[in-house]
Amino acid sequence: MKWVWLPVAGLGLWGVAAPAGAATPSADAAPSWRLRAVSSVVEDTLSARARAAGAAGDAAIPACSRVAPGLLLCVQSEQAPTEVAMRAELTAAGTTVEAVVAGVRAGVEAAWVARPAGTYTVEGVAGRYFVRAEGDGFDAAALLRPELLARLAGAPPVVAVPEDGTLLWWVPGDADFDKMVAVGARRMAEASSAAVSPRVYRHDGERWAVWAEVRGSVEVSGATEAPPFGASP
Repeated sequence: MKWVWLPVAGLGLWGVAAPAGAATPSADAAPSWRLRAVSSVVEDTLSARARAAGAAGDAAIPACSRVAPGLLLCVQSEQAPTEVAMRAELTAAGTTVEAVVAGVRAGVEAAWVARPAGTYTVEGVAGRYFVRAEGDGFDAAALLRPELLARLAGAPPVVAVPEDGTLLWWVPGDADFDKMVAVGARRMAEASSAAVSPRVYRHDGERWAVWAEVRGSVEVSGATEAPPFGASP
């Protein structure tokens, strides 16, 4: 069981358990290439590193697609699974970033049926939020299917991708709940070694745009070693 920790001001550590025991998506549902969520800052860093190593052209261009301000979905290298692929690697394999993104988009719903997101509430606080943190390449890829997220949430949601392998979303409307979850997303990004974005996004019918971003210093109470509390599936 994987715990997703949302440190929230006034609530200590807000922990949610990702669904356990779910079936693994079939080979038909999973493309050979995976997408990972990456901050747009990382794209420039990867390109500069490749050029410094002597690469040029497509060998120095990360295989990424921009899905929101400051947020990219990048193809994971098959040659080095912990790295983002360069466009030259995809060309050598006879594919493109666009083709990989289309393939992953087509597989999102099947992957989410096999490994569904969890729905959670916080005791004493109105509202519910949803989390998928399977790390299977289909978490943030759901940004390619905004209508799927709206269907699951019951209305157009706002979303956060605080780290690679975690997607958090909810239907906004209660100011206190909105702020609480946004703060939690930011603190998760700050604490993660695979941070992506502290921002919260909303789809405007055509694209994902920034809906909110918590700024300034946020105090978080509660010991980090305490067990999760307050969240109920």
